[in-house]
Amino acid sequence: MKTKIDYFDYDTLLQPTDWRFAAAVVGLCKYFDYFGIDYKVLCDVEEKPDNYLHGFDGIIYKSEDITEEKYLEFAENYFEKYMTHKNILNILESQEFSEEQIKLVNDLVKSKTVLKGLFDKIKFNGTNKDIFISTIEENRAEIIKNIFKNGNNLYKNYCNERLIFTEDNSTCRLRGYNVDKDRKTSNLGFCFSKESFESNDILEFDFIPFAFSNSDMRETYFVNNNFSVKSLTQTNYAFSNQLSSTENKDDKNKLMLVLQNSKDYISYDVEIISKSQDKAYYETFFVRLERLKKLRELSGKSLNFVKKINDDYWFNLEKEVYMRCLNNVLLDDVILMMLKFYFDDNAVKGYIKSRTDMLIDINVSWKGNDIMDEIKSAKSCGFLTSKKLIEMKSSNKINSYKQKIISALCAHDYDRAKEIILSLSAYVGMEFSFFYTFLENAEENKDLAFAFASALIEVSSKNN
Repeated sequence: MKTKIDYFDYDTLLQPTDWRFAAAVVGLCKYFDYFGIDYKVLCDVEEKPDNYLHGFDGIIYKSEDITEEKYLEFAENYFEKYMTHKNILNILESQEFSEEQIKLVNDLVKSKTVLKGLFDKIKFNGTNKDIFISTIEENRAEIIKNIFKNGNNLYKNYCNERLIFTEDNSTCRLRGYNVDKDRKTSNLGFCFSKESFESNDILEFDFIPFAFSNSDMRETYFVNNNFSVKSLTQTNYAFSNQLSSTENKDDKNKLMLVLQNSKDYISYDVEIISKSQDKAYYETFFVRLERLKKLRELSGKSLNFVKKINDDYWFNLEKEVYMRCLNNVLLDDVILMMLKFYFDDNAVKGYIKSRTDMLIDINVSWKGNDIMDEIKSAKSCGFLTSKKLIEMKSSNKINSYKQKIISALCAHDYDRAKEIILSLSAYVGMEFSFFYTFLENAEENKDLAFAFASALIEVSSKNN
């Protein structure tokens, strides 16, 4: 919440009452620190402003310190590697230019509309660098503003680019919150009354892009732990650094791995906001400490398995497990998918089995069922059954029974699953000790059937 105050020389208080204001606080702190501008943190001052909102920290500052000139200079520095004109100026520092450098400068000019307009009839030839340098310096503010506001991973990803550094807007400038005021908006308000629609927008929301994590990722994140300004700034700084140092993972997997290793700065329930370049809105999810602890327990477990389902979807086991962990969802459906993958052509059956067994153990621990001894018994029975079928010259029955059990489990037909397991027990002349627990409550103890089916695999005694 933004509040006008009369507090010594300061006139504005910004408190992180929701994630938008919290992100604006983080972005503003970076801006003030960059220029060495004086501001105060609410919880650090003994004498509070008269009209502050109790229960929230905040920052106290002078509104006059926020200027468009400084804002653009800050944006140029913060997102320097995306500032095409800076790349051009760096090349032009040379005294002599190769053909490759000349071509690169001209290609960089063509890559941005604002630069193409400024150098419409001029091409860099290696001898006219002074014209390029002077033109860029004379139009620097215009160049920065156009590159920043139109960058798909910069301002445009977070806000309506037409509203950059504007005030008194009728709707919020953020993506997903913004409404085209020239179009019909009566359906936004209560009982289709346009007057009943309320929205808030402040200039400080322009600092939200600086609060989100790594702009080189297609999906970026902001951690809204708004207990204090200190926790907000320090947590998001550490979070971004860890995301940067996590290699060879897609954005969601990076997030999961960073959360696994976040115990030094996240030790409580927390809200995380995400913004993908592929979506015109923000998403939010709530990470509960209980689930975060479960996620951290997965650290070190090998869950590497990726399979193409169709052109639009790749099944990523690690990602599926991590997301279910955070959302407090069990792994039943993932286990069934892995059991079905076993029958695919070119499937590495031993690898799939080991991952499936691990998923079953994780699933049982999440459920809190005290059946690990029975799980071990089910795995042992499956192995011994497979061995017996091979000895009986009936190895073709292994996959047949495995498929029947999996099909029954996929259909949630537990009576049918019981019948198949009993039939197999009679066929091999073996008693399955785990079966009595499964019989008592098949749905609750379905992991026993998962474990037994997973263990049905063509084996020899040396594979035990």
